[in-house]
Amino acid sequence: MEEIKPMKVDDKVEEKPLVEEVKEKKPLVEEIKELKQFKNEVIAGNLKTSKMRIPRKARVRKRHLKRGYIGILRIDENKNITGEKQRISGSAYTTSDGITHALNLDDIVWWEGRFPIIWQPSWRNNPVNFLKGLEKNETHGQPYIKAKMLADVIKVKAKGGSIVIWFVVAGVALFAINYLTGGSLFG
Repeated sequence: MEEIKPMKVDDKVEEKPLVEEVKEKKPLVEEIKELKQFKNEVIAGNLKTSKMRIPRKARVRKRHLKRGYIGILRIDENKNITGEKQRISGSAYTTSDGITHALNLDDIVWWEGRFPIIWQPSWRNNPVNFLKGLEKNETHGQPYIKAKMLADVIKVKAKGGSIVIWFVVAGVALFAINYLTGGSLFG
């Protein structure tokens, strides 16, 4: 095991480059030729491609579809995609990270014609609509988000009123007992 020695002010630290140098760059003409060859192979069908599968957690079968669920492919800030099922109520839904998002009917896409899904970036209020592209204005879903958040608020009941009611009931009971016994209960 090496012994760590304190550095002096005059000692210089070896600096390593942050990014490794690219070995050789191909000329642009060669890259274009390679792309054309790749395109021709794809058109001819020489390349084997595998189908992309929807995550199991985002599959919504008939039973959940009837109850108002939809598959969500959530894109996080670190470019990680996770799948989940969420119930839609009032054009809004809450993802598993606790953020409420709005939804339009146009935002829903069908995976292989069977599973309804939406692509939801976590930093946006509304899902990605592939027909319209990215919108700069996301205010059309805010009333739905607000209504969903108000519906999810837990209402706390006041407990102080019930104690007052018990005192009133006890007082009426004592008065009734005093009245029925002829007024001899309190003296």
